[in-house]
Amino acid sequence: MITGRIVERFRERVSEWFCAGYLFIWGASLLHPSAAFSAPGYAFFRKFGENDVGWTLAGIGLLWLLGLIVNGSRQKATSTIRLCCGVVGSVTFGLFGMGFVGSYYITGILSAGLGLNFLLSLLALYCLYWIAVDKRTNG
Repeated sequence: MITGRIVERFRERVSEWFCAGYLFIWGASLLHPSAAFSAPGYAFFRKFGENDVGWTLAGIGLLWLLGLIVNGSRQKATSTIRLCCGVVGSVTFGLFGMGFVGSYYITGILSAGLGLNFLLSLLALYCLYWIAVDKRTNG
């Protein structure tokens, strides 16, 4: 029964699951000992440190995923965690997009991360709209 509600709500929130999962996987990949920030496209981000950025992104993504699981399993859903994580996710994607612009000015190399993160920021804003509708409907 609980799993059925999660699956049913998953279809409605697939873009939100994607954003949350992407943040988690991106953060987890930065925690790997390889030097991802050594690539020219990440020049702007080097001053923050891969480990710190990795834990931050993985934490935001995990919290958002947990919020989706809790919200999907309850009959009377509360979407406050999803709403907060959606705001943080949208801002995070936007800031990373701007960071890739900064990397371009430092190295002169344009990264695909620029467009990807701005599009993900828009997708997270789209999710926020539907989270707000869900919050208004279900409390």
